[in-house]
Amino acid sequence: MARQRSERLKVVLKVAEHHEREAAGYLAQYQQQLSAERLQLSQLDEYRTSYLREYGDITAVHTAADMTRYSDFIQRLVGAMDEQVRKVESAREQCEKVQQYWQVRRHKRKSLESLIERLKASESAELDRKLQKELDELASLNRQNPPY
Repeated sequence: MARQRSERLKVVLKVAEHHEREAAGYLAQYQQQLSAERLQLSQLDEYRTSYLREYGDITAVHTAADMTRYSDFIQRLVGAMDEQVRKVESAREQCEKVQQYWQVRRHKRKSLESLIERLKASESAELDRKLQKELDELASLNRQNPPY
């Protein structure tokens, strides 16, 4: 007897499950990368705030050279923060794309599971109908040709 369609589709379901797990792994990696980029930005911001507070609290007289170095450093720090903001945005966009990819894979897997369940129910109903038909035929034969 040929394998039923629901059984044959289980192979396709296993492939879909593998693809979904793979996509979930990618999603976890990209979420971790996004967290790392956000942490880096937060650290830069804390460093800038701390540096501004420390430099502003110094009551000593600052020379013009000190002020120039301070200004250059702050500009470089702000530039680094701007770059980090771009990295965070890029990581967020990538994370969203991978999440959409994972959702598509998840939807495909769920759809296959649903299809297989419907096919099993249909196959079971068909099997029940065939069995009932055979029982009816046997009963009909027994009425026509009694065993005694």
